[in-house]
Amino acid sequence: MNVNLPEKEKLSKNAIIIYSIVALVCIFAIIVVIGIQILGDDIINNMFGINKLVKKTEQEELELKTNFMTLFNNNFNNKSEYKAKKINENNDIVYSSYEKTESNEHYELDVKIPYINIKNSTIEKYNEEIIKTFQAKAEEVTNSTNKNTIYSVKYMSYIENNILTLVIYSNLKQDATAQRVIVQTFNFNLENNKELTLEDVLKIYELDKNDVQNKIKSDIKAEEEKAQALIDLGYNVFTRDVDSDIYKIENSIEFFVHDNNLYILYPYGNNDITSEMDLVII
Repeated sequence: MNVNLPEKEKLSKNAIIIYSIVALVCIFAIIVVIGIQILGDDIINNMFGINKLVKKTEQEELELKTNFMTLFNNNFNNKSEYKAKKINENNDIVYSSYEKTESNEHYELDVKIPYINIKNSTIEKYNEEIIKTFQAKAEEVTNSTNKNTIYSVKYMSYIENNILTLVIYSNLKQDATAQRVIVQTFNFNLENNKELTLEDVLKIYELDKNDVQNKIKSDIKAEEEKAQALIDLGYNVFTRDVDSDIYKIENSIEFFVHDNNLYILYPYGNNDITSEMDLVII
């Protein structure tokens, strides 16, 4: 008895192309996963260009602003390999060098002040500035009995894209004076041992300077209009001048990049007694 087997169905050219693309995508994904495990996030991101900033929706921006304070965990988070000469090999690149939590009839204190553990003249200046601005204030509070004071300091620090970032947030309320918020950021390129400006960051992430400047102006104008609406209702609120030079990119000194989001900060309490701060996210 003769049995005729059906002929094997041939794949069409389109099917072959589709299967080939799927196979290549799977292989590429496997390579990326293995590469991340072996080389680290930053190297793979740079190789494939996935560390670039992407445009965000209004909802995404709102969520980032809402969650801003959750970033301050008083820890150093290392996200990549780095080369840096430590001052103390037993400590992290950034660690809390001064901690104090006390409460009595004169003050409430909750401060964790960081120290950058790198041998470098620029870093040395950073550490001196941190001590002068934040630690000196904490010591002043503990030594004074004339004012009822609430003072807190917290920070976040990490390495991302070979950039060491440290952001310090302090909140001060003394007696009858207004609440004051001071925020300072430090961005240091570990590859060439240089301080980064906002213009440097725009180049690294291939952002158009005019586009970023327009975004800053647009966001500040929106906050200015909100403030004016409250003033018109008789409230005494902090005012802004959208045409002020402080909003120019070359004068914007408080910024950082976190998880591929560029934060540009305008903490007015750095120069005035106020808790007002504007946050522009790219």
